[in-house]
Amino acid sequence: MKKYIILFALVLSFTSCKDYLEEKTVTTLTQDFYKTSDGLESLVKGCYQIMRFKPDYNQGHYLFGTCSDVEVFAWSLADRISMGTYAVDGWGPNATGTRMTPNVTSLIGTTSGGVSEGVYPEISRCNIFLENYANLDAATQTKMAARKGEILFMRTYSYYLITNVVGAAPLILKSYAGMPDNFAFPKASLETIYKQIIGDLRLAVNLLPATTTELGRITKPAAAHFLAKLYLHRAQAANWASAETHLKMLYKGNVSTDLDSAKYYATMVIDQMKGNTASDGLEPNFGTLWKNATGDYTRDKSKEIILSAQYEATQTYDGRYGNNLVHLYNSNHTSLRACTPRTLDYGRPYATAGPTDWGIDMFEDRANDSRYYKTFLTDYIATDATEAGGKPWDANTAYYYNNRLKAATDPVVTVTTASKIKYQKRSILYIENSKDQPMDSLWVNSQPYIMMVRWTVGSPNGAGYFTKSGSTITGFKPGADVDPLNPVVTNIAGRKLMYRVNCDKSEAFGLDRGLTVAQWYVGPKKWLDINRGKGTDPNGSGAIDFPVFRLAETYLIRAEVYGRQGNFASAIADLNILRKRAAYHVGETRSDALVNIEPAVLTGRLTIPAAEKVAPYTVKTDSYAKIAIDGSEWQNGSAKAKLENYPPTVVSDLDRFIHFVYNERARELIFELTNWEDLHNAGILYDRVYYRDNMGVPVASMGTGDFPFPLDDISTGTVGARGVGKGLFQKYNTFKAWPQSFIELLTDEQGNALSADAKAAYQNPGY
Repeated sequence: MKKYIILFALVLSFTSCKDYLEEKTVTTLTQDFYKTSDGLESLVKGCYQIMRFKPDYNQGHYLFGTCSDVEVFAWSLADRISMGTYAVDGWGPNATGTRMTPNVTSLIGTTSGGVSEGVYPEISRCNIFLENYANLDAATQTKMAARKGEILFMRTYSYYLITNVVGAAPLILKSYAGMPDNFAFPKASLETIYKQIIGDLRLAVNLLPATTTELGRITKPAAAHFLAKLYLHRAQAANWASAETHLKMLYKGNVSTDLDSAKYYATMVIDQMKGNTASDGLEPNFGTLWKNATGDYTRDKSKEIILSAQYEATQTYDGRYGNNLVHLYNSNHTSLRACTPRTLDYGRPYATAGPTDWGIDMFEDRANDSRYYKTFLTDYIATDATEAGGKPWDANTAYYYNNRLKAATDPVVTVTTASKIKYQKRSILYIENSKDQPMDSLWVNSQPYIMMVRWTVGSPNGAGYFTKSGSTITGFKPGADVDPLNPVVTNIAGRKLMYRVNCDKSEAFGLDRGLTVAQWYVGPKKWLDINRGKGTDPNGSGAIDFPVFRLAETYLIRAEVYGRQGNFASAIADLNILRKRAAYHVGETRSDALVNIEPAVLTGRLTIPAAEKVAPYTVKTDSYAKIAIDGSEWQNGSAKAKLENYPPTVVSDLDRFIHFVYNERARELIFELTNWEDLHNAGILYDRVYYRDNMGVPVASMGTGDFPFPLDDISTGTVGARGVGKGLFQKYNTFKAWPQSFIELLTDEQGNALSADAKAAYQNPGY
C-alpha cells in the first residue's frame, strides 16, 4: 500500500494575522498555478499538514492531551507546574514562553521552521482551493470531486480544533488576495460554525471514496466518523442555551434529529469496516496497535485505523519535528541507578505528561483487561552492559535477598557487589497498588531491581526489621519477617504508610515533591518508537503515524448515542465489542509482574486461573467473561458502579452511563489526544477534573468517597500526599484564553483598534 506523503515540495507560508497567500517559491510560481488542476492537487497535499498539528510538537498534548481527569503535566519543569495547577501565569491571556496561551497562538496560526501551521493558515488554503475549484470546467470538477471532499474535511477539522480550545471563533469562508482592508474578525457562535461544518462534512461524505490505496488519504469512513462525532457534540449541548456560562458556551444548536444522525453515520462506518477483521473490524490484539519493533511499521497499516497523520521512516518529509509524542510522555528512567541509559529501547525521557492516579486506577481488572499492561510501560530492562552506576546492595537488603528471595542456584550478594542491577535483567518496575494493599518496604527495597511502588509501609512500630549482634544481622524481629511470596501488608497498625517512595534512594516521588523527582511515573507504551531517528539516533524524531480516528472510537460514539436514546442493550453490545478485544485471549501471555507481584492478584482480589500462573503464564481461557459489561456498571449502589469512581454530582443512571462511556473512552484512548476535547464537549470535563486531579483542583476537593485523594503518614505541610487538592482549577478553565497579543491585532470594520470594552468582550469569560 502506498503511503500518502503529506508534505509536498511546495511550501505555503502564512502569518498568524494574515488570511492571504504569501508565496514561497521552490520553482517560479504565481497565484495562477492554483487555478489549475495540478496546482490544486499540490494545494490539497499541502493542506494535510493540519493533520499533524496534534502530534508534531508541544501544542498537541498541551492543548488536547493534558488537563483532563486521566492525563496531567508531569511537572518536570516550572512552566508545567504553572499549567498543571491552572495558575494565571500559565493560563492567562498574557502568558509567554512554553505555557498554555502561546500554544493557543500556534493553534490560531504561525509560521515556524518554514512551515505554516495552525488553523487559520489552513482555512485560508482550503478557501483558495474551493474558490478556484468552483471556476474549473465541469469535467475537471468531476475528476477532482474527491479532492474537494478532502478540503472540506480539513477545513472542518481546523474549525473543530479551534472551537474545542476557545469556543466561538471567527468563521472565515473566503480567501484574501493581499493584505485585508482591516482585521475585523468577529467571532461566530458555535451554533453558526457547527451548522457550516456539519453541512460541509455531509457533502464531503458524498464526494469521498469508500477506500483508498494511498495510506493517509481522507476517505468516506473518515468523514462519516467525524460527522457522527459532530452530531453527537451538538446533541450533547442541545439543552444548554440557558445553562451556566461554561456550558452555555458549548451550545451548538438544538436539532431533534442529531442523535439519529450520529447513529446513522457511525453505523455507516461500522458497516463498511466491521468485516475487515474477525474482531468486528478492530485489531484482534490491543497491543498490536502499538507494535514497536526494529524496522517494523506495520502498525501504521492497521485495518482499525480510519485516518492517520502520516510520517515516514527516512524523515525527509516529516517536517520540523516528526512525531514528537514519542518523547513527551516518557518517564526519566535515566536518572535512576538502574543501568538503563538513554537508548532506542525506551523513549526520550522528556517527562512532560503522564497519568493521574485515576488514569491508572480506571483499569479496575488489570488481571483480565489486557489494556493496562498493553498501555503502560511498567517494566524496564537494563541496557548498559557495563552496569555502570547501578544501585548497590546494603546490609539489610542483601540479608533479606539472600535469606528469602534468591533462588538456590543464584549467587549470594554482598554490600561489595558493584550493582544489584544486571545487564538484560529487569531494571525498573512500576507497581500502582491501592492504599488498602500496601507492600512491605523491606521486600520492595530488596529486589534486584528498582521498584517504584505507589503505596508501601515501614517496619512494625517503626522499630526496624532485624535483630543484631553489634552491627551483624542475626535475624528478624517478631512480625517483621515478610512472606516473600506475598509482601502485601493487610494489617498496617503501627506501620508508617508511605505514598510513592522509590527503592533507589528512598526518595518520595510524585508531582509536587520537587522538579527532580516529578520526572518518575508510569508512562505509556503507545508512542514508543525504536525506529526514531532512522533507528540510529535515540534523540531523533519519531516516524510512526498518529491515528486521528480509529474504529474503536466509532463504536464508543454509537454506544453513547444508543444510551442517550434509552437503548441500553445496543449500547452494551457496542461496548462489549471493545471489551472482547480488551480481554486476554488464548495463547497470549500475561506479564510475570502481573502474575507474581501485582498486589491485587497476590491477595485474590483479582483472579487468574491457577493453570495460567505457571511460567510462561500462557492464557488458556479467554478472559472476556470476567470483564464483560452487563449494565450494572452505571446502576446506583452496585459493586461495579463503585469501581467507576463517579463524581458525586452524578445522580441518575443515565448520567452514570454517560460517565461510564467516558471512563471506557479513557481506558481505550488515553494518550491519543482525544479525551480532553471529548469530555469538554460532553460538558463533564469540570466535574471529572475537580474530583480526580488533586494537583489541579482547589483544596476544597478531596476526591470522591470511593477514590479519595492520597493521604499518607510522611507528607507534611502542603507537600506530598495531603489528601486535598492543590491547584486553582475553575469552570472557566474548560476553555482556554484568547492570547492578548491576538486580540490587540484586531480592529473594527473601519480599521480602528478595538476599544478596551470590545477587547474585554472578545476574551473568554474568566480571563
